[in-house]
Amino acid sequence: MRLNKIITSLMLTSCVLAAEPQQQFAAAQAAYAQGEHRKAAEIWQTLAMEGDTKAQFELAKLYSLGHGVEQDALQAAYWLEQAASGSTDYAESAQAKRDIIDAVAEMKQQTATETADSADTTAVAVATPATVSPGKPTTVAAPLSTSDTEQTRQAPAVAAVPVPVPATAATRAAPAQPPAVAAAAPSYKAAELPVKPLPQANFDSGLRAFQRQNYAEAFSHWYPLAHAGVADAQFNLAAMYAYGHGVAADMAGAVHWFNAASDQGMAQAQYQLALAYANGNGVAQDDAVAVFWYQQAAQQQFALAQYNLGYMYGAGRGVTQDESAALLWYQRAAEQGDADAQFIVAGRYMDGRGAAQDLAAAVNWYQKAAGQNHARAAYELGRAYLQGQGVAKNESRALDWFNRAAAQGIIEAQREAGISYSLGRGVRANDDKAVEVLQPACSNNDITACYYLSLHLLDGRGVRQDKQQGLQMLRQAGQAGNAEAQYRLGVLYSQGKELEPDEAAAFSWFLQAAEQGHAEAQYLAGLRLANGTGTAQNDAAAVSWYQRAAEQGVLYAQYNLGFMYGAGRGVKKDDDKALYWYSKVAEQGDADAQFNLGLRFETGRGVRQDDARAVHWYQKAAEQNHLRAIAHLGYMHEKGYGVPMNERRAFELYQQALPAAVPRALTAMGLFYKNGRQVKADDKKAVELFTQAAEQGYANAQYNLGWMYEFGRGVSRDLVKARDLYQLAAEQSEPLAQAQLARLLNP
Repeated sequence: MRLNKIITSLMLTSCVLAAEPQQQFAAAQAAYAQGEHRKAAEIWQTLAMEGDTKAQFELAKLYSLGHGVEQDALQAAYWLEQAASGSTDYAESAQAKRDIIDAVAEMKQQTATETADSADTTAVAVATPATVSPGKPTTVAAPLSTSDTEQTRQAPAVAAVPVPVPATAATRAAPAQPPAVAAAAPSYKAAELPVKPLPQANFDSGLRAFQRQNYAEAFSHWYPLAHAGVADAQFNLAAMYAYGHGVAADMAGAVHWFNAASDQGMAQAQYQLALAYANGNGVAQDDAVAVFWYQQAAQQQFALAQYNLGYMYGAGRGVTQDESAALLWYQRAAEQGDADAQFIVAGRYMDGRGAAQDLAAAVNWYQKAAGQNHARAAYELGRAYLQGQGVAKNESRALDWFNRAAAQGIIEAQREAGISYSLGRGVRANDDKAVEVLQPACSNNDITACYYLSLHLLDGRGVRQDKQQGLQMLRQAGQAGNAEAQYRLGVLYSQGKELEPDEAAAFSWFLQAAEQGHAEAQYLAGLRLANGTGTAQNDAAAVSWYQRAAEQGVLYAQYNLGFMYGAGRGVKKDDDKALYWYSKVAEQGDADAQFNLGLRFETGRGVRQDDARAVHWYQKAAEQNHLRAIAHLGYMHEKGYGVPMNERRAFELYQQALPAAVPRALTAMGLFYKNGRQVKADDKKAVELFTQAAEQGYANAQYNLGWMYEFGRGVSRDLVKARDLYQLAAEQSEPLAQAQLARLLNP
């Protein structure tokens, strides 16, 4: 055990310490008896640091009770371990450990009457473990839960009903007679059943009797052997008391005999004794003592103790919480083949708990656990392959692992396998198979599985079409909080498919999904707020939802956010931010964004004016047949802005853009026809084109159309009409129109 801290003040020398160790120890005892706990602690601390075993035991008591030192379960366990390891007589040190435990318990009881705050704060309250159930022996910790994180898949209260099957000669070779070196065990209580004289007691005979369920005969052999110090007999006698085999169930008696076997170094007994202390089963609950016995067993490579020691460090029970130590002990158990430990180690490497995140190591441990048919590990492997975490993404392999876990009843795996078959993810789409595996998952209240099953019911895929049941299931999934179901309901209400159109209901469902982080729903919520569809118009709220969706990569949200910043709608006008979002969208290939970016570089709005870059973005958009971009690109070719002047190319581009009726292109084409450039002169065609552009309020077109009316070109001469058109253009500061209007009004 690591010693986290030593109170340095206790290491200060004292005048008392000059005496001989025996005198110093006696002085400490006297000081403690007079209530001078701190003085006693100083003396015992110095002696303990010098290796005095008795002082180490006394110091362990002080740390456990907080007498003269800060109460610290870790320090108590450390000095207890030092004392035990430093003793030359194992039986003597074991008895000393029992003395500490008994003394600590006695002193706790005494001090509890003096102050409510003096209770042992190292103990963590746990639920009372279930009563031992005869006929269900187990030596393993309770199975892990089926959730995805260690926080919710910890072993309950370290282990539930932790009682072993009696030891057999196959699992532990034990002599029929007590070894000469074994210390006789103190009596717990008188034997409830007749027992044999020690010379007639035989361990194997007791084992055969036990296997025949002749518990009285087994007891008659093991009881005298246990008293004589045979560890296997002590262990099996503990099991009989725990289960009530032939005797009344008595966990206190079981603890007594587990303790006796533990003192002789039996790892399995030490593990069971630790469980008893951790759960307060047959003994006062004490996590610090539990940790001590887990350590004794774990150091003997007892995998279950290593696993539970990992849990204690991870939960901070009986020791200071230490994620690195937790991982170390879990991994030692995992290396011995414990599948549950392998699963937890994998999760810790996946999350980076107790060590740096190592996805490859996580996958390796999941594979080891899955190789032992650990269902949750198989599911996690499926997720790793699906997401490409620690392995190359492989949807087909993911499905294989999902199917393995699903066959073992993992509901999430059934859901994921169903989704794979439904979407054709890693396998050819198979509606029948999708429904087959989604149904049991949905029946077990997996909302996502119910959502996908509702889609099959609505469409009649792999199951008889039932729109009513499908919609009911879809609503239930939405009401239960499934974001995809909420989004789909919003779409159905918006489009009026399967449901009566209801814009308010559509917005409500989109909003619910958006609040759960559904990116498309966030965009649509923003769009509806911007347009006032199904809700009150609110540009500021629209910008907020556009922002969230844009940050998740929704292209339309990024584009609209650029528009809102450029127009100053719902947010302070900011050309730099508008440019940022337009650029982000344009780089993803969106033609509208590319056109808007070209327009900004052409006009210098929010950016440094740059004809070449304007041409670049117009060209990108034009390649996607964006007609407005084509029209503007024609203008750049006509004027020689950013490209060499080329009227022929300009004319071709204008002509290509005619269906979009872009005013600039219509006017330019009109001038080509008016002046007979690149095409045969045609005044009527020119008037037609000028008219289309003028009707859209384009000032230069209004001026040119006015000129045609003034001089009767392609249309009957009409000075009033000419004046009105000049007036409209002049109001937009068209200089040629202003000059012509002044000439008409002042002949």
